Parts: sequence; structure tokens; C-alpha cells
Amino acid sequence: MLSQIEALQDSSTEAIQNEMDHLKYITASTAQVISHAKIQTDEDIIQILKEYAETSDIVWTYFITLDGHVYTNYTGYAGQYEEATVINDIPISNITDTVFSRPYYVEKLDEVVWGVGAPTTLGKRRGILLSAYKVSNFSLLLDNNLIGESAGLGIVNNQGDVISGRTSADYMINIFDTMKDTKFLKSSMKEMQADFENGKPGISMYSVRGVKRYCSYTPVGENDWYFIMTVRESALRQKLVNFEQYGFQLTVKLVIIMVCIFFVIIANWLVEQKRTRKILEDAARMDGLTGIYNRKAIEENIEGSLSAGKNSPAALLVIDIDDFKKINDQKGHLFGDYVLQECANSLKESFGSEGLIGRIGGDEFVVFLYDGTDMGKIEERVNNLIRNFNVLTEEGERQMVFISVGIAHAGEEADSFRKLYKKADDALYRAKQTGKAKLSE
Repeated sequence: MLSQIEALQDSSTEAIQNEMDHLKYITASTAQVISHAKIQTDEDIIQILKEYAETSDIVWTYFITLDGHVYTNYTGYAGQYEEATVINDIPISNITDTVFSRPYYVEKLDEVVWGVGAPTTLGKRRGILLSAYKVSNFSLLLDNNLIGESAGLGIVNNQGDVISGRTSADYMINIFDTMKDTKFLKSSMKEMQADFENGKPGISMYSVRGVKRYCSYTPVGENDWYFIMTVRESALRQKLVNFEQYGFQLTVKLVIIMVCIFFVIIANWLVEQKRTRKILEDAARMDGLTGIYNRKAIEENIEGSLSAGKNSPAALLVIDIDDFKKINDQKGHLFGDYVLQECANSLKESFGSEGLIGRIGGDEFVVFLYDGTDMGKIEERVNNLIRNFNVLTEEGERQMVFISVGIAHAGEEADSFRKLYKKADDALYRAKQTGKAKLSE
């Protein structure tokens, strides 16, 4: 009889854990992606939050800076609040991994929500991306078909306060307060409270107005939450009789169900493995600092493009930041990294829709254009980039950064990456020799 309780307890706890892991992954991945976004104004931050909320099952989403400036997808910039710099009594400046906030009641929604937060940087502002979800969503994960509607399922914290309550009427009701006059037949309320405080699972039995009930509880493993289930003993006995009466048929059905579940699990595992492999492969091809192709990936892509069409009018730009060592020496390497990120963003804005962009190493970038026939158009874009490339300093001032560019065209004498790069690099050298901040062919 207790095996039914344990089976439901295990399946429900696993469902909650999987959902929490999923929300962690989504939030952390989004925080990483938006950290590469080009941010110039507060409106840019708000637009990113709106787009994120529209594509996810989120009540609200926030970006909170380390000093408490709050941005949301629904009201925009909400001001600066000292209390916003702390999540679960931890300053957000000390948070280095994904965290869950404690649930809280929102009167406007008449719902209990909780947050999932991950560190991120928007522009030059460090802070936390915080996504708010309805706690009631967890109710959809708690399936009591194995025992029936007689089972009560929920989530409480380690003090016994109800977390999965949908509204203010049942949120944070303390189960130990409601059970203080209850007659326990197995275990006791003090033993049950001790289990909660020490993170242990357990099963107790008690009587309410002559009706015997089981109470099963087990820690979720996150946020000091416990999954808890209560069920009448008579309901369990009835289920046991049904199992014995229709044992063979149920056994056959259960075997079929287990086989189906096995294949579903294998299929989901394969899909997840494929997705994880794709994420890892993509990450291995990207430059961690700038979010564009790294040297190996850009070489392979350009080589593949040239091999696919040797007569194509492709062109390669090699871009180098002038006096980059001086920038690092005078402003520091963090500012130098910021300049590299801004350079990558500017190249994506100018050429991202027409070719491939990568970082070869240090302060050197390449842009491979599929169509390099219109040199007038290319020169205009490059010269515009040279004239207008600037970055925002810590003092809030715009500082010009100069770049030199060399260009070469694919052809019979430049039908591989190395040959084409050599021609473009030679052109870059000529640009450097004739005064820098120039385009040379």
C-alpha cells in the first residue's frame, strides 16, 4: 500500500525537479545571449525584456543592476531600489550562478509568483536577469491519477508554509498549525517537523474525525521546498483491492505503459542529447568574448564557401584595430575587451546580413562577403565604419577608435582561405603603412 505513495511521491518530485532545472537552463542561456546585445539606451534594455517575455511563459521579467536600478518588460524603467539589490538575503553582486527567489504574493494578479535569476551584463551594466513565474504552474505537474482525487498534493517550505497556494487565501498557510490538534498514529508532528528542518523524507499517519490518513513528504532539492501528499487510508485500501481484483489485466497494462514510457524516455533523451550536442558544438565555434565565429570556425566556413563556388565574386575584409596595445595600456584590459565587443557589433550591423564575420585573434577580425562585385558600396560602408566607430568610456564620453582594413577578391589566384587571407592581409599592411584608419585593396 505504501508503495503507491512512494511511486507518486517519486514521480511528482522528479517532475518538479525537471521543471526547475529547465527554468534554470532557459534563464541562464537567455542571460548569456543578451549579454552580447548592443545596448545604447534604456529603451534597448526594455525592448530586450519585452521580446524575452513574449517568447516565454513568464509573468514578468526584470533586469536589476548591481546598484538597484530596475527595468521591466511591462512598465519600463521602474527606478532605483536598495531592496532590489538582494535576493534571498544574498546581494546580487555575490551571485555567480542561477538562483531561485522566495515566492511572493502579487495582489494585482491574485497569484503567488517566484523568480529565477541569472547574472548578466547589458551594455556595461552588470546585474541580474530575473524571470517571474506563477507557482500555480507546478500544480499542472502534480499528477495523482495513480491514487485518485482523494490524494492532496502540494509544495511547502521546510517550515511547513504552503508554497503552491494559488491565491492569498491558501498561500503560506502553515500545515503544522493546522495539524496541532491532530492525533498521530505513526510518527509525530515533532518528528515530522524535525525531518523538514533536516531535509529528510518520511511518512506519517494520523486520524481526523475518525478517518485515518497518510502524509508523505520528501525534499525537492531546491529552495528548501518539500513535496507533500495526503491521502485517506480507505482510498489506498480500495485501490489495493482493485489491483488484486484486476491484477493480471492491470499488470499487462502497466507493462505496456512502462514499455511506452521507456521508449518516450529514450526518445526524449536522444532529443536532449542532440540539443545539448548542438549547443556545445555551437559554443565551440563561437568566440567567447565577442559572440562571433572564432578562428577555426570562420576558416572552415570560408573554405567551404570557396570550395562550393570557385567562380563566385566573393571578397574578404581583414580588419585591425589601430594602436590597440595603447588602448589596453591606457584604459585597461577590461576596456580593451569592451572595444573588441563593440567592434564585433559594428561589423555585424554593417555586414552581418551579407556574409560571415569572425575574430581571427587579438584585435584582428575578418568579414567574408559572398558578393564583392559592388566595390563602391563596400568602400562606402567600410569608410563609414572607419569614420564613425566610437565607444562609450567609463566617464560617459565618446572615444573614437580607429581601424585599418584590407580587402581582397576571390579568384583563381585566391581560391582558398589561406591564399585569400594572405592577399587581404597584405592590403591591410599597406593601409597601416600609409597612415592607418584606411581601406586598402
